Amino acid sequence: MENQQLKKSLNWYLPVGIVVVLVIVIVGLVFWQKNKVGSQQIKVGIITDLSGPAAYWGESTRVGAEIAKKELVGEGYKIDLVFEDYQLDAAKALTAAQKLINADNVDAVYAEFNPAAISANSFLKDKNKLFVYDAAVTSPLKDNPNAYKTYLDYQTGCKQVAQRFKNKGIDRVGVLKVNLEFGELCQNGVKEVYQDKMFSESYTLGDSDFKTQVLKLKNDGIGAVINTGFEGDTLNTLKALQELQFNIPYGTVDDTITDNVKNKYPNELKGAWTFGFKDVDKNFVSKIQAESPKKLATDYAAAIVYTHLKQIIKALDKCKNDLVCTKSELNNAKADGTIGFKKFKDRVADLEMAIKQY
Repeated sequence: MENQQLKKSLNWYLPVGIVVVLVIVIVGLVFWQKNKVGSQQIKVGIITDLSGPAAYWGESTRVGAEIAKKELVGEGYKIDLVFEDYQLDAAKALTAAQKLINADNVDAVYAEFNPAAISANSFLKDKNKLFVYDAAVTSPLKDNPNAYKTYLDYQTGCKQVAQRFKNKGIDRVGVLKVNLEFGELCQNGVKEVYQDKMFSESYTLGDSDFKTQVLKLKNDGIGAVINTGFEGDTLNTLKALQELQFNIPYGTVDDTITDNVKNKYPNELKGAWTFGFKDVDKNFVSKIQAESPKKLATDYAAAIVYTHLKQIIKALDKCKNDLVCTKSELNNAKADGTIGFKKFKDRVADLEMAIKQY
């Protein structure tokens, strides 16, 4: 009798036990599938200049982004990058941002330079999408809680360059100020050091002849000039100094001192002070050389986008596009030596800065 009851019990418990085990396995597999790396496709739009005045930077960005993509795909992530060339035109940047959201349905946008940072943000600020921009401007942070800024602190950088000139006994300094927010930030930094001994002349992005502005500054008795525009602006400033035979030291952001600038104006660069990033990690430079058949004008852009794109993709994938979770991941991003990233502080990348003289 007892054996019959035991058999009945086993006949009942065994199927139930098997079902329970199967349920646990299935639930576990579902949970694992949802939380494993690469469980969903991540699409990021990149707005940069690939054929305009800052194409030398944008091409470097493209290379860095492709390196990041290859490495992440190798780790199991599913990635789609959509590049938009806005040629440093604010109107085109706005159109690019609208296309990326409405047509391409990207999960995040990475934009470069002031025109794109400001105009793209005007559209993205209420779209509930992660927006990381590589520019000196800070205004997008004020009205977009989903915006993150990277790049150098222009006010601090220009202040430090100005201080180097003052330490050398230069009594008056001139600023060639581009009519964009980053030009104002630089001027503010110089003014902290020189007060009323700072003289400023402005220009519009795209202007190529600075002789009139430089001549006015020369008449003001300046002993150094600072301009933090793009590569072309540095070329045009040094050209004006050369043509006017105005032999004074120059100050700028280091990424404008490309090989092209060095080759064309070696004499005008003597004694120049710059602020910029720490040297790009040598291992990453090797990756750039393997990826790009030709030498890039700058390695900085490649290093910056590589660093932040990996952070963006991993955060979006881990959080399954939950924006609150994604932002928390970015806020706690680990230090990375590729370009000297320390952390995000109040949605601003804390990056190591280097001051050097040519």
